[in-house]
Amino acid sequence: MVLLKIILRDRRMHRLAGGLLVMAAGTVLLAWKLGLDGAMLKTAWQQTEAWLIERPWWLFVGLVVLPGLPMPSSALLILAGTVWRDRPVTACAVGLVALALNMTWTYWVAARPGRGLVEKLLEAASWRIPELPRGNHLRMILIVRLTPGLPLFLQNYLLGFFRVPFRLYLPVSLGCSGLIASGIVLSAAGVADANLTPVLTGVSLLVLGWVMVRMTRQRLGRVKGGAAR
Repeated sequence: MVLLKIILRDRRMHRLAGGLLVMAAGTVLLAWKLGLDGAMLKTAWQQTEAWLIERPWWLFVGLVVLPGLPMPSSALLILAGTVWRDRPVTACAVGLVALALNMTWTYWVAARPGRGLVEKLLEAASWRIPELPRGNHLRMILIVRLTPGLPLFLQNYLLGFFRVPFRLYLPVSLGCSGLIASGIVLSAAGVADANLTPVLTGVSLLVLGWVMVRMTRQRLGRVKGGAAR
């Protein structure tokens, strides 16, 4: 898609990616300066886990809110698996519901106030944000969701900003991300509870999700190549 190529080639996007890398490097450097080591991080993780076991709703709120920020959702999904280790199916269901709610609020923030603010800024230059052709909605969702390296929050905001239909956005997005999320949660639950069944199920879902992503990306590549000819 021409529009997606423009987005990915935009220097502002490059600056954003560079900024995220700098933040990550800064976090590692700060941890090193503070003298944090593996043992201290393990202790902090265990204390956080114990606190959340007694207050699981805080974890649910975190799963809904924090992935809308530059926060890795995988760490929160692992926590969900360990906190609800004795109920892996419940952990999986909670993770999927939280993922759906996160995708929902970030979409509407980008589609309404976020886009409205940008449109007002562009009015002075008589520029307008291009509308996506109706036939390109599904393709854009798949490309954004399956592009390696794009953080979840950035995927949500991009798709909301360009206002792909929400009735298409949410189920397709959950389909793209749900298998991987469920695999992470179940694997973490099984490891934490020393239960082989959730581990095998989780790993199977991760492998299945990876295979489906590869197949879909290859199919999109063939379709693009055929259209170019």
